[in-house]
Amino acid sequence: MSHTSILQFRTANCKNCYKCIRNCPVKAIRVENQHAQILEDQCILCEKCTSVCPQHAKVEHDDIPDIRKEMAEGKKVIASVHPAYLARYGWSSMERLEKRLHTLGFWKVVDGAQGASMVKQAYEQLLKEQYQSKLMLSSNCPVIVRLIEKKYPHLTEYLAPVGSVMQMHASYLRGKYPDAVLVYISPCISVMSELSERQECMDYVITFRELSNWMEEMPEAEGNIAEEQEAMQQDTCVSRLVAVSGGLIQMMKPVEGQKYLSVDGLKQCREILKELQAGGYQNYFIEMNACTNGCISGPYSQKREKKLLDAMIAIRELAAENGHAEGQEDRPIDVREMLPRKFQKEEFYAGKAITKEQIIHVLQEMGKYKKEDELNCGACGYDSCRAKAVAVIQGKAEVSMCIPYMREKQEDYANIIINAMPGLLVTLDHQLNIVQMNKAAMDIFDISRKKDLLGKPVSEIMDDYAMVNMIAFDREITQDCIYLDEQKRYIERVLTNDRKNKLILCIMKDVTREKTREKKQKRAQAEAVQMADKLAEEQLRIVHEIASLLGETAADTKVAIEELKQTIQQEIK
Repeated sequence: MSHTSILQFRTANCKNCYKCIRNCPVKAIRVENQHAQILEDQCILCEKCTSVCPQHAKVEHDDIPDIRKEMAEGKKVIASVHPAYLARYGWSSMERLEKRLHTLGFWKVVDGAQGASMVKQAYEQLLKEQYQSKLMLSSNCPVIVRLIEKKYPHLTEYLAPVGSVMQMHASYLRGKYPDAVLVYISPCISVMSELSERQECMDYVITFRELSNWMEEMPEAEGNIAEEQEAMQQDTCVSRLVAVSGGLIQMMKPVEGQKYLSVDGLKQCREILKELQAGGYQNYFIEMNACTNGCISGPYSQKREKKLLDAMIAIRELAAENGHAEGQEDRPIDVREMLPRKFQKEEFYAGKAITKEQIIHVLQEMGKYKKEDELNCGACGYDSCRAKAVAVIQGKAEVSMCIPYMREKQEDYANIIINAMPGLLVTLDHQLNIVQMNKAAMDIFDISRKKDLLGKPVSEIMDDYAMVNMIAFDREITQDCIYLDEQKRYIERVLTNDRKNKLILCIMKDVTREKTREKKQKRAQAEAVQMADKLAEEQLRIVHEIASLLGETAADTKVAIEELKQTIQQEIK
């Protein structure tokens, strides 16, 4: 079975989020084309990134289909359940859990605390025989082991060469049931990384969440517990303390001269590991758990039936009740056969040396030209601008992930476009205060400094009656033409109401020339009309005068003709 992709992101709308990077303690995430990808060779499988992803873009390895196939083929499938089940399903629920798992098809159900008992004995033996006056770090938490291997590789020599609870239990079960299929039920997926370390290991791993989803598919019924069901020994009850922080130390028998410390939580563990790099710490056994409070607060123990305090009390009370019986002895196990465990010094974080010049070059690409430009806001997911620059050089981040830089760049680009517009642009909020204006508007209103006017009422530079009406009547768009007395200019305005952003976009055009030309044309037309009227009146007068003269001439002519006519008539007589 291949476990090359234990944890990954699916494609999702993760633009400008970067919560995964912010929460990843080792920054094992690459952002490419605004999509986050887990760098599996650097990932420590703490699941911090996927647990905070708002898009729920998690994709994890799923062994359930293969387990079902094994069951369908009639194979004996044994479930080893991590002791944190006491917190996830209730401290008294083992019998109920056994029945449910038998209903699902499991042949046998055993408490993984058996493996914890073996781990405890191995640690005690090492402290007595090999690590006296030395520093020893617990190797039970896979996340801590991967963290040390990848981030603090020179500390691997202090890791106890002992298998984890899962590995030790698998070795025990493999020897007892060589033909069985072994399934480990875990509060986290990090144990999947251990499957390839040993030949005699579990065949499959499923999480509490996967188990819960599987059980929801099957009705709860009274399953028949197999006659060969292994009785839980008293020491396994004590070993259930491995599920809580400090529980392993509490289980162990103290070795004279040895000091014991317990650290939980990745932040605290990293701080301790950094301090251990300096050396000088001897006679210490340090138990480390990546999850705060231990495995009961693992990624898949969060949705527990009991509250955290109740779960911690329940586990400790159960251990106290059954774990300190008089005459109790550890299960006899030859842990020597299970040693040693080897660790890798992967040193992924060393890489090629990065120069100061490279960092400065990337910083300048992000618009960081001086120290004051380095805001170190953390919006990109990295603690500082320089850490982000290093990630860019390593190919894990993009320059565009710098949100202040991209915002400034977009604003600059928008300002270039706005200022290049030939038209006038003024943006207002719904209180009619000026939010933005371009250079053309500043020029026409004779404003030397834009900041002196931003936030001021628009009524200081022009009439706001149309804008008041737009808001009062919730109009989407309107237009008008106003005259600026002070500037002696005519302005046409188109007002758009951006309800979503509560802004009014006022796009204006200086139409003074058009209006002046229009006035001249109207004046010329009026003068032409007046001239036409005057000419018509003059023509009419002339016509009247001509008509009058013609009338007088006609009358005189008629009189002369009449006189001539009378004279001729008299002569005839």
